[in-house]
Amino acid sequence: MSDLSDPEYQKLFVELESEQRSFLERDSQFRSSSYTWPRDALHHWGRIWEYPYVYWHLKHRLSVIHPTAEAKVADLGCAVTFFPFSVAKLGYHVSCLDIESSYGPDIVRAAQAIEHGPGEVNFGLISNGCLPLGDRELDALYCISVLEHIDDFERIKQTIQEIWRVLKPGGLFILTIDVDFCGHMSIGIKDFYNLRKCLFERFGLSKPEITIHPLDILQYRNGPYPYMIYSIWQKWKFQIKQKVKPFFGKKPLRALPNLAIWCAVMTKSQ
Repeated sequence: MSDLSDPEYQKLFVELESEQRSFLERDSQFRSSSYTWPRDALHHWGRIWEYPYVYWHLKHRLSVIHPTAEAKVADLGCAVTFFPFSVAKLGYHVSCLDIESSYGPDIVRAAQAIEHGPGEVNFGLISNGCLPLGDRELDALYCISVLEHIDDFERIKQTIQEIWRVLKPGGLFILTIDVDFCGHMSIGIKDFYNLRKCLFERFGLSKPEITIHPLDILQYRNGPYPYMIYSIWQKWKFQIKQKVKPFFGKKPLRALPNLAIWCAVMTKSQ
């Protein structure tokens, strides 16, 4: 049975849809006109599955944290979305981290416009690959389809080291990445296994790894017929693009990228 048909998933998704709806009703109060990412983040690509996945694990994580402690979590590669505010409502103090400085004022204004107690939301700018947090400061950190888009593997390794540094011993690292089985975009199979090896040098697997293929997601939300139309359009678009590439001195690709989403919940080694 698909995870998307699971009653607990559907309950969480309805809850997050309501959270995002409230967020978007007020986004004119805080979002910059230059912001380029999709406003409707929850329904964008694999986020339809990734947000509930991360939210569920963060919600359950609170049950193992001492109730009098200040639970801290970071959103790595945050952009400007409803999600950290939903996490703050669970009781977390959320640090939104990104390399894009323009997100900072938007998030500060959003924190003033959006009710998100009992937790808090703030912004920290990532500079030279360093996370603006102290050693062993966080109870958890999540990274939703961001790590694989860092264009240099040494920088990826540095980011993983930084995540390890800022997490407390036993801290939770929730990660989702896009994997392209053809190796054309995001991260291919070879780089995926190199990334996975690097991760497991510093983190232990807390929950079983999960891979979701977007076919299921698209069929669930749009039905098989719209997905078929989408697939035909993608195929023609891809083929035309490859025929044009040689005129610009670029090498055409042989096959349409075949994407899936890989998800893992890990804990920091002692």
